[in-house]
Amino acid sequence: MKTVIDVSEWQGEIDWEKVKPHISGAILRCGYGSDLTKQDDEQFKRNADECTRLGIPFGVYLYSYADNNEEAKSEAQHALRLVKPYELSYPIYLDLEEAGKTSGIIERANIFGDIIEKSGYWCGVYSSTSWWNTHLKGLERFTKWVAQWYNVCEYNGANLDMWQYSAKGAIPGINGKVDMNYCYRDFPSEILGGKKTETVQKKTVNELAQE
Repeated sequence: MKTVIDVSEWQGEIDWEKVKPHISGAILRCGYGSDLTKQDDEQFKRNADECTRLGIPFGVYLYSYADNNEEAKSEAQHALRLVKPYELSYPIYLDLEEAGKTSGIIERANIFGDIIEKSGYWCGVYSSTSWWNTHLKGLERFTKWVAQWYNVCEYNGANLDMWQYSAKGAIPGINGKVDMNYCYRDFPSEILGGKKTETVQKKTVNELAQE
């Protein structure tokens, strides 16, 4: 099990040299919404450059605002534009949590994932336990990053590979709180430069607990 943080511009300028000894990897917000440069995360390039320089394995996430299929396509292109200069060690995650955007959400997630995977990258989906159990039922093809700020993760579906267990972590080198995650899968050993090397395994929480 690996300790992974996820960060965005809201953490400000991070001292990654201080952070590095305390984590196994990081998921960096690359941006949000459609493929507009004004919607790039203001700290993404610096964070990605620093993780690359220091050898910190990282992936990215893009916060979704899409409410139609064309916007889903644009969000995929947004992520792909930003990751192009980098070698990823974790997936590209679609962050699904925006209220009022649930109608057609599975179709849009599949459209996003098709584009990401056709470009050779791993695709994952981030959402809360409650959303996975309601709005995202049937979205089983992607590796899952599940948020539940609690002492256990109560999600029992397949493909749970990472659990966001807290939004109140404290890590040297980061001012203020940071999201904390347990990653049950050794993505860096399976992903080469972000490229997909094998089919995502289906696992249940009970199977993960036995590892």
